[in-house]
Amino acid sequence: MREVRDRALFDLDDGPVTPSNRADLTATTRLLNVLLASLVVSSLQYEQHALAVRSPSARPLAELLFAGADRDRGDARLVATRIRQLGCAGDYDPQHLSARSRVAFRAFPDGDVVGIVTQNLVGARILVQTLQEAVRWIGDDDPTTRRLLERLLEAKETQADELSAQPAQQQAATARPGARPGT
Repeated sequence: MREVRDRALFDLDDGPVTPSNRADLTATTRLLNVLLASLVVSSLQYEQHALAVRSPSARPLAELLFAGADRDRGDARLVATRIRQLGCAGDYDPQHLSARSRVAFRAFPDGDVVGIVTQNLVGARILVQTLQEAVRWIGDDDPTTRRLLERLLEAKETQADELSAQPAQQQAATARPGARPGT
């Protein structure tokens, strides 16, 4: 018991990072800053795409995209909080975001629903792959970061699943004028 207390007293300025955390903190925060940039870029893309979807029949898609933007912003905050807990700062500098992001920002003309859905699905799938790789890389070295990444991965897989249903619904509505998506 005394040994555990002595280790906890060591480097109190490190906050939640104790000597039992075996992660390479520099590499971990670099990885988390890549995820942070990817989530911020993804959220901006969702937001712009939601605003580009104008037709009343595509309103559910716009709402899905706005929700995706909100979710990614919230997830970015969680990642930035973890970076801070590890003793570093999240890099939100706009000049660095697109260079670090694994998600490429792409704009579409108003109403290009198929392009918009496809681009956001690709972005979600890129984040799924990135999170899967990150979970495997972290392993047991930093259980708190791993659990955060696993929660983000589950949410991003759900988001990709929701988006994957969209092209078929939009194509069905286009093929049958007057039909509502999902009917």
